[in-house]
Amino acid sequence: MRCPSWLAKLLRRMWRVETVSQVPRELAPFEVVTRILYSKTQFSSQRMRPKRSAFMPPPSMKLSGIHVTDLLDSTIWEIAEKNTMRSEPGRDTIYARADVPVEQFLQQKLRAIRDDQPFERHTSVVGWPAPTDMNERKERWIEICLELSESPDVKLAIPPGPIRLKTKTES
Repeated sequence: MRCPSWLAKLLRRMWRVETVSQVPRELAPFEVVTRILYSKTQFSSQRMRPKRSAFMPPPSMKLSGIHVTDLLDSTIWEIAEKNTMRSEPGRDTIYARADVPVEQFLQQKLRAIRDDQPFERHTSVVGWPAPTDMNERKERWIEICLELSESPDVKLAIPPGPIRLKTKTES
């Protein structure tokens, strides 16, 4: 009787490894992506809400995030500290993060693609509308970012204190 149980565990483990190792892959609606916030202006600690600026995509139209489904809070902060901080202005301190269910991106006609580049669990949010009129593009992006920032399903997490980039002497 032990064999089927052992075999079932092995098959589940193999399936999990295959699923995780398929990169890039589109994340499912129930999964969660977090946006790391490097500025106090990207969130309201009083309202416990991210602001729309937290979701504004860069010119590449690939908004970076971290796939955090089923991770412990401490693990998420650790991944962010280890992989996203740089010794350049605006990237040397983490003040908060916004945890976004992928369903929220899908409602805005966006897709979350786990690509593991430049680090494991890195995710790009793509599919931003690209009208040729730049004013129309900016207006549409602002609407999407506002919807994301106001969604009750998007959760703001603030660490006990700002996470600062360690200098070589502190490492």
